[in-house]
Amino acid sequence: MITLFFISLIAFIAGITAVTLKYSIPASISESYYLLPPKARIPIFYGWTVLVALPLAVFWLDISGGTAQTLVFFGCVFLIGVGVAAPFKEEHTQIAHFICAGLCVLFTQLWIFIYTPFWVFTLALTGLFATFGYRTQGASGDEETSNSLTFFLELAVFLSVYISVYGFYKLLNY
Repeated sequence: MITLFFISLIAFIAGITAVTLKYSIPASISESYYLLPPKARIPIFYGWTVLVALPLAVFWLDISGGTAQTLVFFGCVFLIGVGVAAPFKEEHTQIAHFICAGLCVLFTQLWIFIYTPFWVFTLALTGLFATFGYRTQGASGDEETSNSLTFFLELAVFLSVYISVYGFYKLLNY
């Protein structure tokens, strides 16, 4: 099962690295959708989101029990929802995209705060990455730049999830 965790982690790192190397740091992870070639946007971004979320969900559900599974399940489902509603600049998907993103963060961070001692990483990474993001200019799909605060906050959320899930797994198997 731990292989699923690493598949998700490697897919996440590979996707972020590929976009960053090719297009520079995006304004947000979702902004990378608009940086991709138009014909490749949907399959690449959606496929990447599913490849990150599904293996993580299966592993995470396996190590979680009881009411924790509800938070895990919905956190990962809403991450897939972010991928499905990737074109967030379009009126018909904008609301769904932001609601899914917000609920994904809410459910995953609640799990961390309730079930693990790793909430310290969430707070530390959020503070540290907010500083980087505020000062870093990010690429935008409309060929402009804006600060990358959202991108770095999203990275903090993802990293805190990966650290907490792996740490929780190690605590269970200690």
